[in-house]
Amino acid sequence: MTSRMIVIGAGLSGLMSALALAEAGLRPLLLAKGYGTTYWTGGTIDLLASRRYPNMPLHTALTHLIVAQPEHPYARMELDGIAAAVDRFRTLTKAAGYPYVGGLERNVVLPTALGALRPTALLPATMAAGDVRLGGEILIAGFHELRDFFPPMAAANLQAQHIPARGVYLTLPDGYQRHDYSPRSFALWFEQPNFRQAIGQQLRTLRGTATRIGLPAVLGLRDPLGVVNDLQQISGAQIFEIPTLPPSVPGMRLMNIFHQAITVAGGRIQIGSEVRRGLGAEGVLTHIFSEAAAREQRHHVAACVLATGGIAGGGISTDFRGTVHETALNLPLHAPESRQAWFASRFLHTEGHPIFSAGVPTDDQFRPLDSTGHVVYANVMVAGSALLAGDPVEDRAVSGLALTTGWHVGTLLATSLPAQLAT
Repeated sequence: MTSRMIVIGAGLSGLMSALALAEAGLRPLLLAKGYGTTYWTGGTIDLLASRRYPNMPLHTALTHLIVAQPEHPYARMELDGIAAAVDRFRTLTKAAGYPYVGGLERNVVLPTALGALRPTALLPATMAAGDVRLGGEILIAGFHELRDFFPPMAAANLQAQHIPARGVYLTLPDGYQRHDYSPRSFALWFEQPNFRQAIGQQLRTLRGTATRIGLPAVLGLRDPLGVVNDLQQISGAQIFEIPTLPPSVPGMRLMNIFHQAITVAGGRIQIGSEVRRGLGAEGVLTHIFSEAAAREQRHHVAACVLATGGIAGGGISTDFRGTVHETALNLPLHAPESRQAWFASRFLHTEGHPIFSAGVPTDDQFRPLDSTGHVVYANVMVAGSALLAGDPVEDRAVSGLALTTGWHVGTLLATSLPAQLAT
């Protein structure tokens, strides 16, 4: 059996790595238990919004982090590497008709579904009008049938932060009542002109003096920008999406975009294949084993990207005894030594919790290291939240770290390891 490039994990880091490898003509196979955190995230990309760098432009904050933490993945990529990943992502989404705006210059401040404010670096154009710094009254509109999105509460929380806002509920048009509702079902309805017309007319009647209207991020799967433009023309106000609780429609859009781009470039995505172990010899990973429906599959490995995520994504597992381990290849981890040291004394701790800093230590080539500093597998690279990277949760850099390291590692692997393995 021919050895091939393997990517483990279908989150942003795995998808970006697989895209880089596929575009280099290396025909990667992406293996994953499920769709990773892609369906759980709100669709925005947070590069850095740490409390340690308050009131700084994003570019300046990234520069400070790179200088202060030379072992951080951002420092190993440098600003040029971060920018290259962002540029490729924006080019990809623009070509798919779902453009992202933003970059390394500054964070945009968006309202959440609860009316809190969150900074982010990259966001879909369908969310761009949500930047609270644009001014004017905001109308938050939703549906009783769409659970976990409460416009009056969101508006009240925005008002408490001195942002003029109102919250209203919309009425479903006749013929759209059903026993169960999901974000996806609303997304499919918004693709229907009659549904958009009925909702747009309600928004026009209810908007009053509001110049911008926020709706849950369910405005279509295939052409959300077209849906937003339609609703803006009908309602007479700017429309923007607000990320909701999972499953994430923006995440579904991204998965569709990546799946199309990777497969067209010659890669393959195999969902439902959880990697449980690897086998190596003389510092090289030779095989990995994944669980299929009825049997274990063995895959011959030329080179591999581990992009299974951190604790939240299932790439790092813990138990009640205090053990912490990497779930796919059993790579060495740097983590708190005891369960008692996992968490700070206060839940809302300003410097985060130590357990979220757990990760695989790597060298400058993102290859995993053991406790003595030696490379475990010369043909394995690590990307995303599985990396030892400070505390990406506290730094608000989880998605940004995934996107940028995924692209960087995929590009690095495509240009370096194949040549090494051929010699």
